[in-house]
Amino acid sequence: MKTLTRSVVLGMSALTLVSFSQASLAQENSAPPPVLVQVDEAREQAISQLTWVPGTILSQTDANLASEVDGRITWMAEVGDIIRAGEPLVVLDDTRLNITLNQNKSNIAQWQSQVTLFEKRLARYENLKANNNMSQGELDAVEADLENAKQELAQAKLDLSFTEYQLAQSRVKAPFTALVVERLQSPGEYTGVGQTLLRVVNPDNVEVQVRAPLTVLPYIESGMAVSVQSKTHQVEEAIRAIVPVGNANSRMMELRIAIKPGDFPIGSAVRVAIPSSDTHDGVTIPRDALVLRKSGTYIYQLNENNEAQQVKVRTGVGLGERIEVFGEVNPSQYVVVRGAERLREGQKVRFEETNSTLTAKN
Repeated sequence: MKTLTRSVVLGMSALTLVSFSQASLAQENSAPPPVLVQVDEAREQAISQLTWVPGTILSQTDANLASEVDGRITWMAEVGDIIRAGEPLVVLDDTRLNITLNQNKSNIAQWQSQVTLFEKRLARYENLKANNNMSQGELDAVEADLENAKQELAQAKLDLSFTEYQLAQSRVKAPFTALVVERLQSPGEYTGVGQTLLRVVNPDNVEVQVRAPLTVLPYIESGMAVSVQSKTHQVEEAIRAIVPVGNANSRMMELRIAIKPGDFPIGSAVRVAIPSSDTHDGVTIPRDALVLRKSGTYIYQLNENNEAQQVKVRTGVGLGERIEVFGEVNPSQYVVVRGAERLREGQKVRFEETNSTLTAKN
């Protein structure tokens, strides 16, 4: 009888253990799977209030080119052509100048022969004068003729140099790498001295012209990196120059920001973020991490077990796609930027790194 009772008790105990194990396994299997989210970093950084001001992309060298000589235009670069420095942009008819050049050479030869003639005559007259066979007046006249011939020869050489210079200027050359923006005259037309022929810009030397309020002057300096943004993309570039002189009406001053060629088209409109307050240290997160609820603003951070932890925050200065937050934010923990609306405190999540963003695993 005792043996039967012991067997029944052992059987019931085994059955209880099996039932408990099955219940535990069923409970584990029924636990919700980790939620798929995207995460990014909470970042400690220097923060200042930013003022967005409009700017215009322009070339540092924007020039209207003219000729130093007059003449008929025989060739001109097309709009859109890029001409390297030293290469011709406009060619003028040089027939008249070549004729003048030949005249100058003829004059030089003529006066050179006169100088030679008077030098020989002067030598002969000096011998005659030494033998008292020549008056001093006749000798002085020959010396004057020789000096006059030398002056005429020098003038003829100057005329030749000037004509050669004009011939060189009949080809208007690019003073820098020049993109032809506009033709003001066309081949076949006659141009005068100083008359504008072309408008050109240097496409390799571009910058942003910005009008900023004078109130930002204490917070900026040359070399400071600022954000330049258009509708298509954004770059970080340095302030090249600050002109601390304001307009009497608008109280605005000018800034110049150097950018890389090709970042933005010349003439396009951009926005520039200019610091407008003192810098302080703080924590920033992506704006997409904020969860807005009736009870306040929250974010979710992940602990070492990849569990979501809800953190109440207050927002501060906006920095483009990021924003300053105040609260018990841990900069060493990731913050959820996608999928936070569905999360609960302590819920498990899964993610992996993709480019600069951490993305949920499938």
